[in-house]
Amino acid sequence: MDVNRNKRRSRDLELPNPPEDDVSCLAEIEEYDETTCDPELCRCGTCGSMLVQPIDWSLIGRSHWRVVLRCPNCEWCGTGVFGQEAVDRFDRELDRGTRKLQSTLTRVSRACMEAEVEAFAAALETDLIVPFDF
Repeated sequence: MDVNRNKRRSRDLELPNPPEDDVSCLAEIEEYDETTCDPELCRCGTCGSMLVQPIDWSLIGRSHWRVVLRCPNCEWCGTGVFGQEAVDRFDRELDRGTRKLQSTLTRVSRACMEAEVEAFAAALETDLIVPFDF
């Protein structure tokens, strides 16, 4: 597998002034070619994990975002400038992942509580718990 093929291209922009006042920043964004960046921001360019997380993101101009990404699997970190559409897809994927985690947490919590209740009921039935335990 070609390792260089999966690496994201990142580019830092220095912003001395707010984006709306900085014409040079806007000129750099116009040069940005979205087709050269991997639009699947949730996939790590190093290990291929789908668990990449945003560490920080800030608006650059009116339609681009500077995003700092981190992969918890291989500890890869990178920064890139991405268009609004790519960031919106990433945001939807993060929301989907959050819902999945919440659902899993609910199932696991319920299973643990059921196991505790069953163990408590079994202890009561076999007289392993007596009044002075309380």
